Amino acid sequence: MIFVRKLADVESRELRRMTRQAVGRVSLRAHMVLLSAQRRSVPEIATLFDTSHATVRFWIERFQERGCAGLLDDPRSGRPRKDHMLGL
Repeated sequence: MIFVRKLADVESRELRRMTRQAVGRVSLRAHMVLLSAQRRSVPEIATLFDTSHATVRFWIERFQERGCAGLLDDPRSGRPRKDHMLGL
């Protein structure tokens, strides 16, 4: 089983802040990490968030490597699609 490492106090505070203030997916990722720190299993977390086991593992591993900043979206290159910008 994979669980996130023991969180430092500063990380725990930042993750809790992210669950309240971060937008959309970032908030969900922070919740996933906090649940893993509580020793909730990957399948359990995946069920709670209606996502795949691979997605949960990805974000736990990324947190392990990069910390809280790793839960943010990476910058994307290029311009957004026009139909997306128009709300179509």
